[in-house]
Amino acid sequence: MIKVGIIGCGTIGSALSLACRTRFREEVTLEAVSDIDLSRAQRLQRKLHPRPKILTTDEIIRHCDLIIEAASTTLVYEVVKKALSLGKEVMAMSTGGLLGKEKELFELAKTHRSCLYLPSGGVVGVDGLKAAKMGKIHSVSLTTRKPPQGFLDAPYVLKHRIRLNDLKDEKVLFEGDAAEAVQWFPKNINVSATLSLAGLGARKTRVKIIACPHMKVNVHELYVQGDFGSFYTRTENFPCKENPKTSRIAVLSAVATLERILKNVKMGT
Repeated sequence: MIKVGIIGCGTIGSALSLACRTRFREEVTLEAVSDIDLSRAQRLQRKLHPRPKILTTDEIIRHCDLIIEAASTTLVYEVVKKALSLGKEVMAMSTGGLLGKEKELFELAKTHRSCLYLPSGGVVGVDGLKAAKMGKIHSVSLTTRKPPQGFLDAPYVLKHRIRLNDLKDEKVLFEGDAAEAVQWFPKNINVSATLSLAGLGARKTRVKIIACPHMKVNVHELYVQGDFGSFYTRTENFPCKENPKTSRIAVLSAVATLERILKNVKMGT
């Protein structure tokens, strides 16, 4: 049995914990969970039977075989670095925190013969982007539309004092590259980081972020051009009830990635 430890007990961490106890109970043991907010970890622990331990981040990395980060962009780099340095398998959800550090981490994974898994998250098309990279990619652009409440605490919105609650029509909040997008919208646009890591890199991946007051779904539109031709995807995601910043499909993507790790048949690019 593979011993799994989950760091971050929010929407995605909770869903993965439940999946370990149900869907994957024959393959894994949910050994422990961790969260900067102890009460949140305790609430999750009480929902699970048998109950996992509550450990520190370092204890989880030392004692578990597969470490899953579902916490934040500020924590993900240290978690991934420590886990890979010990030869552990690690899945990272907060991919925005890996930008600019990917070469170091990819080399660590190679040196220690461990694996780093980065789920697609809330966007469709990562498989096509990976395939396109085997040739030459000319451009990658992402346009994201979300209801205003999903952006309320974004650093960009706070700095520019944008009154999102007063919006009557859609408003372009940001246009730039993925590196800037992740810096200004760390809880909203991890998908741009994942696309950057799979494609041209953060500085060459273009991002537009739009607040739409009449929209009830999170929408990601991806357009890729290369020597293969071009493709366009549009993903309309229901926000999670527990956290409107997280798309429901991002949660399902995390569970699907765990299944991919555990199963013998690997589908998709």
